[in-house]
Amino acid sequence: MYRVLYHKLVLSEDFKKVSKVDQRKIVSTIKKKLANDPESFGKPLVSDLKGYFRLRIGFYRVIYSVSKKEVTVMVVKIGLRKDLKAYLEAAKRLGL
Repeated sequence: MYRVLYHKLVLSEDFKKVSKVDQRKIVSTIKKKLANDPESFGKPLVSDLKGYFRLRIGFYRVIYSVSKKEVTVMVVKIGLRKDLKAYLEAAKRLGL
């Protein structure tokens, strides 16, 4: 079982833009899917975010990395699926 960690800005910025109902749904789905088998549920990203994955949860996109060595999943960004802003902000947070 993987331990799920969150980037500090996910909790302080990203969740402020999400309703409480959607927050519960996102956290529940992350616990169910990413804590058990993060690579099979997510789709790998390419280009600057190669090595990271994305997971669709309703209208939202979760961008995360997997460390098999440390058995952890790091959620980097949660954002709306309708635009590329989530990917750009994830890359910025990672210094890419």
